[in-house]
Amino acid sequence: MTARLLTAVALLCTLGFASRARADVHVIASAHYQLHYEGARVDAEEASRVLEAAWPSFKAFFGAEPKLASEQKLTVRYYTSREAWAAGILRDGTKPPGSAGGYYWPGTKTAHLYRQPTQYFTRALLIHEAAHQFHFLGRTRNKGPKAGWYTEGVAEYLSWHQWDGRKLVLGVIPGVSLKDYPAVALQELEAPGFDLAAAVGGNAKVSRPLGWAIFRFLATGKAGKPLPGFATFCRKMDQGGQPFALFKKAFGRPAKLFPRFLSWLREHQSPWAQVFNQWEQIGPQAFRGHAGVVSACRLKEPATTLGAVVELPARKRRWRAGLLLHWTSADDYTVALVTKGGWIAIDRRLQGRWQRLARDRWPASESSTSRALRATREGPKVAFFLDGRRIGAWALPGSALGLALDNGDLRFRDVDFR
Repeated sequence: MTARLLTAVALLCTLGFASRARADVHVIASAHYQLHYEGARVDAEEASRVLEAAWPSFKAFFGAEPKLASEQKLTVRYYTSREAWAAGILRDGTKPPGSAGGYYWPGTKTAHLYRQPTQYFTRALLIHEAAHQFHFLGRTRNKGPKAGWYTEGVAEYLSWHQWDGRKLVLGVIPGVSLKDYPAVALQELEAPGFDLAAAVGGNAKVSRPLGWAIFRFLATGKAGKPLPGFATFCRKMDQGGQPFALFKKAFGRPAKLFPRFLSWLREHQSPWAQVFNQWEQIGPQAFRGHAGVVSACRLKEPATTLGAVVELPARKRRWRAGLLLHWTSADDYTVALVTKGGWIAIDRRLQGRWQRLARDRWPASESSTSRALRATREGPKVAFFLDGRRIGAWALPGSALGLALDNGDLRFRDVDFR
């Protein structure tokens, strides 16, 4: 259904918090949701599209959906700040949690969240809280299961996603993210004294990354498919069953399962790391980055070559796109950046200053909609290629390669490395 947009300006009372300026609140009614969104209209419309795109995936995963009366919709509220979020939850009749970015309140069946440091993490949180809402109303009779790792693990598993503006894929391992859940979870598993039985039985505090890892392993640990017994385990957990007894019956003794779990997690890590924020994977070999300054993301492991095709923006606003040729720290890295007109600059950031290593020009045709980029390590040097033409090679330390841009919102496709 085409979303109907109603715009209002609301003066939000602070209820004991610092006073705030007026904020534009857009109320968007779509097929299944009524979204109350503080911020820009274009962002509100995209958030509404994401929610509707998530619904069929939620339904397929849970095998059920919330039963809504005619014209009834689920309510989601998005705020620009933690203060506004906390005030909204208080108005909803309950106390905001001490450390969280979002909260589903069963009392009013409303999901609340506020803006996070990156667009990707904000969108993941939107999906996360909507997943809680869908889970509770579709499977648990609006009651929380008896294990926090399971409840949060379900939502965390679904929330990591790929979104290209049209297609939404849930339940992925993000190629790059603000919080590297696979790495954090692996560190916890490899710590001395880790006890999987205590974790799944609810006798030990389980972090969100670890809850994600446990649930994802159960859901995909058999060559991408659920472990035997997974569906029955989830159904009985959703009915209020005891976590440890159900886990042991479905999957065997946790101590016996642990080596397999650990091996699986070591093989399912995110290959990329953020050098600076605002990077996300939007498809199997596609990434998006945006920044008003020089920004990059990098491969974690050494690579001998990295290639990508950057899509040229239609707008004529100044931008530069390219590759990260080396990175040893945030104060020592090199980027090769290309403009639409074909100017190429190789610049190294060192000790707080930029050093120009080379400048060249290789114009594209007027009909070009993309440029092919490649970096190849040749012994102590890194060579850079534009549309197959070798621009040069420079002696650079470190082994990390990556994607880079300056002052733009850019997409990279056909990203490959080895």
